[in-house]
Amino acid sequence: MNEAMFILSKRRVLEQYERLKNLEVRISYSYKTNREVGDILQKMCPEINFSIHEINEIDMIDNKNKIWFFTQAESGKELGELFEKGIRKFVVDNEVDFRRLLKVVQEKKIKISLSLRMKFQEHRIGTGKYFVYGMSARKVNGLILEIKENEFIEKIGIHIHRKSQNTSEWNLKEELEDSLEEDVLKLIGFVNFGGGLPIKYRSHSVDVSNYIFSKISEAVIWLKEFGVQIYIEPGRFIAGPSVKLQTEIIQINGSIIVVNTTLYNCALDTLIGQHKMFVEGELKDTGDSFLIKGNSPTRDDIFRYKVKLKNPKVGETITFLNAGAYNYTTDFFGYKKLKTIVVENF
Repeated sequence: MNEAMFILSKRRVLEQYERLKNLEVRISYSYKTNREVGDILQKMCPEINFSIHEINEIDMIDNKNKIWFFTQAESGKELGELFEKGIRKFVVDNEVDFRRLLKVVQEKKIKISLSLRMKFQEHRIGTGKYFVYGMSARKVNGLILEIKENEFIEKIGIHIHRKSQNTSEWNLKEELEDSLEEDVLKLIGFVNFGGGLPIKYRSHSVDVSNYIFSKISEAVIWLKEFGVQIYIEPGRFIAGPSVKLQTEIIQINGSIIVVNTTLYNCALDTLIGQHKMFVEGELKDTGDSFLIKGNSPTRDDIFRYKVKLKNPKVGETITFLNAGAYNYTTDFFGYKKLKTIVVENF
C-alpha cells in the first residue's frame, strides 16, 4: 500500500502569486497557512514579505526585515526578544498591545513600522462569532493622531481583518472612505487589505475572483492618489490550489470508501472550516455516489459525504484538490503529519 502524501507544485505557487502581484500590490504571505509553500516563496520571490503570528516561526524566515509580526498579549520581555531577533514591523489589534509595544519602543529607542488592525463591518449572518479582532475605526483614528509625531514610529498604517473565504465584503474603497478621517489618511504610509481571498471547494464553488480583483484595483488606484502603499495578505489563495492530497482506497463497504489517512493528520481545515475538497476526476451526473471517510474510528472523520465515482476499487488512488491550506496535523491517536513531495508542476 502506498503512503498518503501531499504533492506541492512550484508552478502553481508562482502562478497564484503572480495573479496578485499583477494587481500592483505588495504581498505578505501568511506563513501559518502552509510553511512548505512559504519556503518556496522565500526562495523564488525575494521581494515578498511574511506575516508571522508566533515567535517560533521567526527563525524560519531568513530575512527578518521581511517579517510583519502580529502581536497577541506578549509581555514586555517577549517584545524585547522580538527586537533582539531583528523584528521591526508590527501589527497590533488592541490597545493593550499597542501601549505595551510603544513603551518598549521608547525604552529601547528603536524605530518601527506599526500597523493598526481595524475592524470592517461584515454584513452577514454569523459575523459575530469571530468578529473580535481589530479596533474600531474611531479608536484607530484616535491612536494614529496620538502618535503622529512619535519619533520612533517610522511608518504607520492600517491592517484590515478579513475572515477566510470572504466572497462578498470587498467594498474596500467605500469602507476606507467611511472609516478614515481626512487628516489620518494623509498620515498613513500603507494599508494592508488582509487575506480572505476565496478559492474553490466543493462546498464553496462560486468563482467571484473577477469581482474581488476589480474592487481591489479600485481601492489601489484611489489610495495611490494619497501616496499610500498597498499590501495584501494571501494564505489560502496561494497555498490551497498549489497542493494535492493523494490517498489510497483501503476498503469499500457498500457506498462507503475508506482511505489510508485521516482528517486529523492532514485536513483539519475540512473539519473546522467545513471546506470540502474536490476529488480529482469526480463525476457530475453519472456514476454511483460514495461517502469518503478517513481511517480513524471517529464519527466526523469524513472527507466528503457524497462523491460520484465510476466503479472505484480497493488499491486505487483518490486525489483531493485544493488541499494546501491549513493542512496541519494533531497528535490525536499519535498521528504524524504527512510528507510533502515538491514537484515542478502537476
